[in-house]
Amino acid sequence: MRGTSWARAAKLLGIALVLLALPVLGACGGDGGGVEPTATPAPQVNEFEVVQDAVADYLSDFSGGKNGINLAATDLYAVLNDGDDDNDPYIASLRSAADYAKGHIPGAVNIAFGDLTTLPKGEDILVYCYTGQTASMATAILGTVGYDVQNLLHGMSSWTTDADVYVKRFDAATAQSDYTVETTANDATATYDYPDLDNTASSNDAAILEAAAKSVTTKYISATDLYGFINDGDDDTTPFIIDLRAGADYTAGHVPGAVNMGLGSLASNLDKIPADQTVVLYCYTGHSAAQGTALLNMLGYDAKSLSFGFCSWSSTATKCFDATTAAHDYATATE
Repeated sequence: MRGTSWARAAKLLGIALVLLALPVLGACGGDGGGVEPTATPAPQVNEFEVVQDAVADYLSDFSGGKNGINLAATDLYAVLNDGDDDNDPYIASLRSAADYAKGHIPGAVNIAFGDLTTLPKGEDILVYCYTGQTASMATAILGTVGYDVQNLLHGMSSWTTDADVYVKRFDAATAQSDYTVETTANDATATYDYPDLDNTASSNDAAILEAAAKSVTTKYISATDLYGFINDGDDDTTPFIIDLRAGADYTAGHVPGAVNMGLGSLASNLDKIPADQTVVLYCYTGHSAAQGTALLNMLGYDAKSLSFGFCSWSSTATKCFDATTAAHDYATATE
């Protein structure tokens, strides 16, 4: 009896072990009847961080190389007439089709701002507009997504003296105000959360950058409108103002409320810029501020560039466009 009980117990234990092993065998079974292993989810990509890194890389290159630098009309003319066509840049006009037809830089193609990323990669790109500001935005966008690109300083205003061709340019007599400036530095130590960037479902860096580039439109604010927002008594409409000029010029006089921040340090100071407030940037003539505006808009900020920069705000401004010294009489084409 004792042997029989032991044998029965051993048998029962064997059955139990087999039953316990069945789920494991089923999961590994070769007949396809097991539970499929759960796929590892793709890692989440933070779009803001991807664009932030690209912006930082662009500004770093901008500081150390030619990429993003404004090219003077005299320098472009020299390149186009040096007898070496291989050295010529691919020139893109961002002006309207009607104004392009009136006259454009020889060899230039006309494209819309929204079609920037259709330009050919692998070539040196030169973009220009009317005054240099819209093309500066384009330069920042293209540089961030991997193009070798420069902007024509002061745009068509510097290439020709023909008013029918340049169409519009800065004129201190009509575009310069004489609003109050302050000399006291404004604090820029407060920190803010970054914007949430959600332009695409793709996790590919190149696709994220292109989506950010395509999200940008040209955004400007006039000195008159900025003055109105600053002085309307409503703090909710007052923008966060960034002066991109050199520290000495900021100290000499700046737009009331503006904080001083260099374009090259913009990427490292994003936590100093509020994401829930309109941001206005200005420099001397609007070129650097237009670049900063485009970069911030790629990052999800609501940024605008002050038209013609500090030159439109105060008669104390320096480095303003002067047609007597900066405008040339180079040939234009109509076909």
